[in-house]
Amino acid sequence: MFAKLNHIHMYFEEQGQGKPVILLHGLALNGSIWSDVVNLFDDQVHFVVPDIRGHGRTETGNSNGSLEQFADDLQALADHLELEKFTLVGHSMGGYVSLKFAEKYPERLEGLVMVTSNARSDTPEKREARFAEAELVIGSGMTAIAETMVQKLTTLTEFRQKVVPIINNTDPKGFFNVQHAIASRKNQLNLLGNLSIPVLAIAGSEDQLMKSEVAYEMARASKLGSVVILPGIGHLPMLEEPLALGSLIVSVL
Repeated sequence: MFAKLNHIHMYFEEQGQGKPVILLHGLALNGSIWSDVVNLFDDQVHFVVPDIRGHGRTETGNSNGSLEQFADDLQALADHLELEKFTLVGHSMGGYVSLKFAEKYPERLEGLVMVTSNARSDTPEKREARFAEAELVIGSGMTAIAETMVQKLTTLTEFRQKVVPIINNTDPKGFFNVQHAIASRKNQLNLLGNLSIPVLAIAGSEDQLMKSEVAYEMARASKLGSVVILPGIGHLPMLEEPLALGSLIVSVL
């Protein structure tokens, strides 16, 4: 369904009963990556799964290249659904949005789950690579990066076949916007130390993009932090091991 929020039409799905949990997808993906987790645990959890600005069926709108705008979109959605407090789960880039939301609206959170994500800022080299990739997509479209990107997300053919069309259908302007937003993010390890909520960091032992060390780092930085490393899993545990990932999310409620 759609809601008009912050001058864009935001698409989201809502399913299940229980405590509310908002699931945020990663870069160039959309909320459909969470379908298996939602279907397995909707008898225990009230899931809200948006497509973030410029991804899936949500408009890019008048974007400003800031994580703050994504956090404000999320707050507007929570207000629209009358969710006073909820647990926030962020996958990869969704984790960066989650940290910005936690910085701006900590009173809204009951828990934070970081899935194959991290709290550090980009290195100068990574930042420049993001800018270059953003420019490439504006000039040549998402197909210019889809195959290279999916090879880093998962080694499993069945999931690559599912993810490539999602990447190809992402709005290039939306991708450009979010790459600039996350390239400019700051180190948020100190923020984690100021949060008085459970923080669970989840990593995959075979993740090519996020090493398990960053999950341990986030757990150590948090007052109520914990870490789980999923053996044999890459960057997309919601596809590769939805039962295990969903169980971990439920464990923090």
